[in-house]
Amino acid sequence: MKIKLVFIFLTAFLVLQASETTQRFLSLNSTGVENFIAEHPEYDGRGTIVFIFDTGVDIGVPGMTRTSTGEVKVIDVRDFTGQGDIKFYEADIEEEDDIYYFMNEDMGYKVKGADNLSLKGADDEYFIGAINEKLWLNSGSGIDDMNGNLKKNDDFFFVTFKVSDNGEEYWVVFLDTDSDGDLSDESPLRDYHVKQDMFSIKNESGLDQLHMGLNIFPERMVVNFHFDDGGHGSHCAGIAAGSKIGGVEFNGVAPGAQVISCKLGNNNYSGGATVTGSMKQCFIFADSVSRATEKPCVVNMSFGIGSEIEEHSEMEKYINDLVDENPYLYLCLSNGNEGPGISTVGLPSTSRKVFSSGAVLTKEVAQDLYGSPLQSDRILYFSSRGAEVAKPDVVSPGACTSTVPNWGNRDRFWGTSMASPYTAGVMALLTGAMKKEFPDVKIPSLLLYNAVRESAVEMPGYDPADQGGGYINVENAYQLIKKYIKAGEIDKFETYKTTATSPNMPSGRSSNLYLRDGSFLTGNESFTFIIDRDNFINKDKFYRIYRLESEADWLKPIQKTTYIRNDQSANVSVKFDVDKMKEPGLYNGRIKAYRNDKSAFPEFELWATVAIPHHFDASNNYRQKWEGRLAPLMFDRYFLDIPAGAGAMKIKLSSIEGKYIYSNFNLHDPDGREMFVARPISGETDETEYVKTFYNPEPGIYELVVNGFFMAKDTSDYKLSVEFFGVETAGDNKLTTDDNTLEIINNFAGRDRCSFSGAVQGYQKKHLVKLEGKDYYELPFVLRSGEAEKSFDISVSKEDFNKVTDFAVMIYDEDGVTVENGALGYRKGDVSIRNRFNADSTKLKLVIRPGFAIEAGDIKINIVEKTTFDNPVNFGISANGQRVARLYPSIPVTLECNVTSPGNYVPADAILYGEIEIQSHEKNDPIAKLQVLLNF
Repeated sequence: MKIKLVFIFLTAFLVLQASETTQRFLSLNSTGVENFIAEHPEYDGRGTIVFIFDTGVDIGVPGMTRTSTGEVKVIDVRDFTGQGDIKFYEADIEEEDDIYYFMNEDMGYKVKGADNLSLKGADDEYFIGAINEKLWLNSGSGIDDMNGNLKKNDDFFFVTFKVSDNGEEYWVVFLDTDSDGDLSDESPLRDYHVKQDMFSIKNESGLDQLHMGLNIFPERMVVNFHFDDGGHGSHCAGIAAGSKIGGVEFNGVAPGAQVISCKLGNNNYSGGATVTGSMKQCFIFADSVSRATEKPCVVNMSFGIGSEIEEHSEMEKYINDLVDENPYLYLCLSNGNEGPGISTVGLPSTSRKVFSSGAVLTKEVAQDLYGSPLQSDRILYFSSRGAEVAKPDVVSPGACTSTVPNWGNRDRFWGTSMASPYTAGVMALLTGAMKKEFPDVKIPSLLLYNAVRESAVEMPGYDPADQGGGYINVENAYQLIKKYIKAGEIDKFETYKTTATSPNMPSGRSSNLYLRDGSFLTGNESFTFIIDRDNFINKDKFYRIYRLESEADWLKPIQKTTYIRNDQSANVSVKFDVDKMKEPGLYNGRIKAYRNDKSAFPEFELWATVAIPHHFDASNNYRQKWEGRLAPLMFDRYFLDIPAGAGAMKIKLSSIEGKYIYSNFNLHDPDGREMFVARPISGETDETEYVKTFYNPEPGIYELVVNGFFMAKDTSDYKLSVEFFGVETAGDNKLTTDDNTLEIINNFAGRDRCSFSGAVQGYQKKHLVKLEGKDYYELPFVLRSGEAEKSFDISVSKEDFNKVTDFAVMIYDEDGVTVENGALGYRKGDVSIRNRFNADSTKLKLVIRPGFAIEAGDIKINIVEKTTFDNPVNFGISANGQRVARLYPSIPVTLECNVTSPGNYVPADAILYGEIEIQSHEKNDPIAKLQVLLNF
């Protein structure tokens, strides 16, 4: 008995010790990372390289200086954006009062120390340049006083020259890091990869804001200074490979890994936007390093935009070709933050040859960083979901504390941007371990992806579109990849391309079967998947049989087995059991194909996604309502079929009397784009509600998702209602001095008494921009007194949007300072600026800068410039001479609009615009807002 008691005490003590040492700000526990490194201390990522494609990496912050074994953490830095490019010029040496200066009179450059540097220039040739603090004028960092001397226009001079030393020639830079105007006390700096020379501009008022490295390009007469003035890249690097973050025993996933920073985002543009070719150049560089080194190379790119035509963007095509050429470069990407709606995976993560991650909030992080009493790990509400494509591959922790530069005022972020480097860290652990255990084996990236995906742990309550293979687990993946290697799968492994019906795609086909409107299904239809080999490994004669298993009872493969012979396609036909699909909602399942032998190796997956929408018609008076109950971070999906003729959609989320609620909703359009996120409503017992009306909805199937808020302390009980109104214009929407009437019609049942009001709101102009071999466009404009706001609606075609990796939009003042930032996350977007200038007129400039994937190409950009007056000019409206009138179904009504010229300034090439609001007279509830153009 005594021995048993001692054992119980010891076990309890060890459990207590484990809980005390478990990281709670960057969780390593639920994914098996903590136990894996404890059991295999040498498998902590050492011997691997993690590339960070991002805003840069700050190479001097604690966590980014040394690996777990004491090696330099960041071994190379490259800036492919040109943000840090500083020109240099020929320098003369001049003496004044026994002081020797490097000078360039044309540029006005002058700095001491020409006679007292530790190295001399070959042939006495020297060059001079200067970093001005304006380099960070529009930076996302907010840095405007680098050295803390309360000035914002300082020059930090440097000289650069070639050194000839014992037969070796190389270039160096001497930079005035202490701002004393003298280089004689400075150390020489070489290209960073040579000796990892790190430096910073000394800050008089506190911590040095940026730690930098540099690269010298004599042929371009440029020194490139690499730094992270966005913070995002440093945070991702710390998650993947941080070691002793903050100087304490606090690590990223793979603390033994080394890091290479590849800067693809220029932080002077919106959100650290890419520039033309910067993403491609990062991949080219990583590819070259991967081929030249024996170390496994893992790429993390937590960057992307909305996908308009999944898998068909120029960058995705480039990545696919790159992987075909180099199958040993491991590419980890963020899945996107446009969820929880389906069909929201971002570009270029829809590529089937990258590994994309959705985001999880772990209960430790929820509790200790956000004060949320989460009882289990849950997928974050914004994590993008799949449909047309089989993404995400897995979900990983996506909220944590990590490394940030000293200027950063916070170090906790969340997003799939954080989940992707977590996965990259896991890849580093696995590839490092395999390099130790199987030193002569090179693991193809897509085989490793298979192992990580197949070994993930399924999270209950989620579909494949939410979680892919499931929650990443390094211990499971370690065992499975070893099994694959020992079974000789490296020589047998194949990859496949699948194609199926997808009416939402321009071609009607995608890699998955995707029916956003399954209302037509009778059960008699069959749909066919086409499966083709990628010829990834076995390029010779080939014959393989596959056993098919459906994971969903409603998804029925007609065949039990199929086969592929050589390059012949396989066809798999499926039917739906509609008796199991009667309730409206999402039906998302997959058929898995296993090799039909003892190995039962998972070969490919066939995903099917069907949405059964709610219908609105006269039988339900175009209105439906529901009740539900949600745990924190869980959700209910409602697919809404917009009835023909709908002019408005009213959504109301409310509490149930006497019940707790902390909830909100998201609305996604028929293409999956997130179009609205409601603020949360909360309450213990008091009734509360949130009402939003959307006007002039496009036809199609919208997805409305009600979420249990992550801070909820209990389950949320909610009521939801959706109502449609059918008032719209019966003809065109133009009013003129000759014809001041507008015809409207009520398409739905009912005969409400309605009142009418109208206002001239401003004027608008249209611009059609053709970029032909140019990668930016500038549109000067003026904000005048009496104008409240200027907005720009910007759109491109889906095909043109697929040519870019990013699309930055900025508004600058006359001094070149960014006054507003925007971006196109999808092919349509906008940016606006309020008139906060105390002037009769203010000159500004709109700059559009698409980051072309490959090179500056030809695209057309449509811009609608809208100017809103300070005081909209109201006008009276009557129907048959009455201010209040009944709108009977299907009977046109003519509105007489008493519009007069507003008297405001209107350019000759502009046209006035306004809005007519129609309200239910009894309920005082807007049921239509009609946009009109006025030619006066």
